[in-house]
Amino acid sequence: MKTDLVFLGRHINIASRTRRRWLVALIYAAITLLAFAWSFFFFRRSTPILGSLIIIAIVFVINSLGGRNEKGGLLPPFEIADERELHRRDHAHYLAYRFWDLSLLPALLAAALKSLLLPVISSPALRSLLIQLPYGLLVAAGVLYYTLPQAILLCSEPDMEPEA
Repeated sequence: MKTDLVFLGRHINIASRTRRRWLVALIYAAITLLAFAWSFFFFRRSTPILGSLIIIAIVFVINSLGGRNEKGGLLPPFEIADERELHRRDHAHYLAYRFWDLSLLPALLAAALKSLLLPVISSPALRSLLIQLPYGLLVAAGVLYYTLPQAILLCSEPDMEPEA
């Protein structure tokens, strides 16, 4: 397995589990910041180009955890060498998707909360937050669906030895 990640021409050593966990945390933090920026700029009619550029940046950051192949299947962040690694990958998908449908419940609750509270709230900032919250939670559920198996694999893999 490769022990370094090339990002924008820079080699990042990911041999230790701690570094890989920090990398996953930083990737999710970047996705969160970009999603907030997207919701702020995209829903404003004056800057749709900036909102579209932020969506492209979100897709770029998400693909750093693994993309899709030409058949539409998920690509692992490394090549599968034997049946043991295939079993680990399948188990990571099982763990990721076992309760994934529960990640849709906050969006459903936010939509119900929006319909109940929107008529009584007079603050424009709070109204705007209530209107955009269900969509933001759906985007978060989609990001989890797309990236969680790869994140589980990166976080659970033991420390790697550098290639000779």
